[in-house]
Amino acid sequence: MSKSITLQIKQSRPDAEETAYFWKLFHAAQRVENRWYSDLNEISDELSATDLSREQKLFLLRAWQVLVDDKGGFGRFMGAFDTYVFNMQDPNDDCCAWKPELKQLIEDGNLFSVMLEAYQDAQQHAKEQGRHACALFDEVQMLQERVHLLERKIILAGA
Repeated sequence: MSKSITLQIKQSRPDAEETAYFWKLFHAAQRVENRWYSDLNEISDELSATDLSREQKLFLLRAWQVLVDDKGGFGRFMGAFDTYVFNMQDPNDDCCAWKPELKQLIEDGNLFSVMLEAYQDAQQHAKEQGRHACALFDEVQMLQERVHLLERKIILAGA
């Protein structure tokens, strides 16, 4: 017969000041001129003329894509987080925790185990989707670099 052990961990959440910095970052991205018509190749070309490392350039390109080009729904993520904090989060707990009145309603309805299982399933699905999205992003980035190199070869061959 096997024994099972249940461990409980607490996940801390960003405080108001940390959240404010994310909103400042989001609003700064919104102020970028012609943000809906940005060309990542232009940004890439500008970065190629710098002394930044490859990792730094890649970071800046990805940050541009997420924040300025709105790949990945950063604005929706921030809005969802604020909605969660306002509607569900216990304001007296700096970790993720239900508001006391919500926790009581869930426990009174004996739904906590059902909701917890649904939450864990959704969390696992989100992790899988995130890994898949990252893999697709890396593949697109690699293909864009390959196209860029082939275009340069064509230009050089024609010269």
